[in-house]
Amino acid sequence: MNNQWKEYLQCQHAVLTDDENSVEHFGQPQDEHAAITTGNIICPISQSTFIHAAGDDAKTFLQGQLTNDIDLINPQSSQLSGYCNPKGRLLALFRITQHADGYRLHFPESLLDKTIGRLKMFVLRAKVTLEAADADVVRFGIAGDQAITQLEAHFNTLPDTENGVVEADGITVIRHPGHRPRFELIGNVETMQTLWQTLSPNFTAAGSHAWQRLDIEAGQPCVLAETVEMFIPQMLNLDVINGVSFKKGCYPGQEVVARLHYRGKLKRHMHIAQFTANACPPPGTPLYAVADPEGQAIGNIVLTHAMPGSATDIEFHALCVIANEAAVDNAVCLQGDTKTALKLQDLPYPFPSDD
Repeated sequence: MNNQWKEYLQCQHAVLTDDENSVEHFGQPQDEHAAITTGNIICPISQSTFIHAAGDDAKTFLQGQLTNDIDLINPQSSQLSGYCNPKGRLLALFRITQHADGYRLHFPESLLDKTIGRLKMFVLRAKVTLEAADADVVRFGIAGDQAITQLEAHFNTLPDTENGVVEADGITVIRHPGHRPRFELIGNVETMQTLWQTLSPNFTAAGSHAWQRLDIEAGQPCVLAETVEMFIPQMLNLDVINGVSFKKGCYPGQEVVARLHYRGKLKRHMHIAQFTANACPPPGTPLYAVADPEGQAIGNIVLTHAMPGSATDIEFHALCVIANEAAVDNAVCLQGDTKTALKLQDLPYPFPSDD
């Protein structure tokens, strides 16, 4: 986390996580968690960054590397797009925005070094530069029924559809999917401090985890360091939420992804789940059938969010990839613990079809 931003948030009563890379809460964790789904929140998005792709060949280069059709992006829209290895397994998942100076590939900061290093291997003679975001770029999110009204007081225009983008006064505003309006705001630290100071009186300040919770509720996946090369795009429902194109040209892993789409039958899909456990299972944690909790894994956790409560009996919300035949009757659990049976929730979009 940018040091100036960190110090500013601490002045706003932020309590940092042990590694000081994100905000745990702002002093009232119970109230903050309640506000995530029923109120209006403002929260730092602390562990994200972007790769800036610029140059005459930037679009062509990205088109040949990523799962989605870069031609469909414009400065008023953003796009999910995966980056796969030759076996079709995801190395990263980006939200891409287009700007006057090129494209920005937004994704978790923990994947930055390996991802930018791998992409640069394939630049060859293409006229494209790939650079990490400046250290003074920070971001935060706001969500809730008052989000639009409050933002309209500071921006002449706002994205009026999900995945829409507006850029004004040095700030990029991205509207994310969700059952209530939510926006990500990105800019340099001085500008963002001023904007936070202006907006925060109208919102409940919440820890960085709040954005993760909203991603889970919206069924929006991510690839983290623990899950690199674990999933193919369809396992994360990218074919349903417009994160992969089956009409564009080749990219690494395209043959595997396309073959599954046209000729195969996907055996695992992503679900929203709730469960109770005594410790937070990290992304990538294997899942098992309740009938055979020590047997072969039938899925993996994508993303988790802990609800406040007992230190030994914690409720978690999660995105999980689960084998189709097991995703019925709450028949999935953590290893060796049938008490952690997952209760699956409805996705906020139509479930992927294998027809």
